[in-house]
Amino acid sequence: MTYWKSVLLVLLGACSYGILSLFMKKSFHYGFTPIEMSSNQLIFGGLIMSIMAFFFSKQRFRMKYVLTLIPVSLMMASSSFFYHQAVSKMSASLAIVFFFQFTWIGVLLESIAQRRWPSPAKWVSIVMLGVGTVFASGLGETGMQSISLAGLLCGLLSGATFAFVIFFSGRILAELNPYLRSAISISLAAIMIAVVYPPTFLINGRLWDGLLPFGLLVALFGSVIPIFCLSVGVPRIGNGLATILSAAELPAVVLLSSFVLNETVTLTQWGGVLMILAAIGVPQIKWKQLLVPSQPVHKKSA
Repeated sequence: MTYWKSVLLVLLGACSYGILSLFMKKSFHYGFTPIEMSSNQLIFGGLIMSIMAFFFSKQRFRMKYVLTLIPVSLMMASSSFFYHQAVSKMSASLAIVFFFQFTWIGVLLESIAQRRWPSPAKWVSIVMLGVGTVFASGLGETGMQSISLAGLLCGLLSGATFAFVIFFSGRILAELNPYLRSAISISLAAIMIAVVYPPTFLINGRLWDGLLPFGLLVALFGSVIPIFCLSVGVPRIGNGLATILSAAELPAVVLLSSFVLNETVTLTQWGGVLMILAAIGVPQIKWKQLLVPSQPVHKKSA
């Protein structure tokens, strides 16, 4: 797979999280809880990915894969758990701002692993992402009144654990078939989250009371598409760039809120979206070619 196809895959995975928020909001409108939706996301995501792995993976299941992928699944389940806790203790706009700290955490993880300082382009991108996230989330207008310390901590932990999901996606069993790898990691994460949030909806009738369609949709856009895209794309483009590209989630949320949910999006938020999109493009620019003038071509004398 080419470099640019890998970039597009990671962007697709990030945008799918934005689509996920649309179905989450709709499910809340029908009375389903964040706990139910989080469990559905991982349980049905693992089931869908396992079926796809059965048909499309040439590699077969080995118990050693489960043991090796425990760190990936643990971070995946932890990110879902901490984000849910953050949203329950503060506004959604604040929770997503703290969650988006995964951008600089991911770049920091890559620099530590490679023992190399991030490039100036990545630093510029991180700063732009930070400012754009504050504006796009609406925090620049609402402020940070009455922030819960527990909510702040959970929000930061959700971002940190998601940064590790991206980091491990490029390093742990990166050579394993992406269908099989995604199936194992998502299913294992579902088991882990079930320890904290038992999936009672499977036996209390809620599943057949309208929860099933939403469960399948959040599983598709919250687990299947993004985790598969990360499994394929991250090993080819690197953790730092993949982390920056994953910030495309927030513009997707704002765009869907405006055009699908008909929510009011202020001019400041649109400015934040444009800044995030610009920040994503910064690491892709060949700055040396732009800043260093090309040498003139001299014709050979006859």
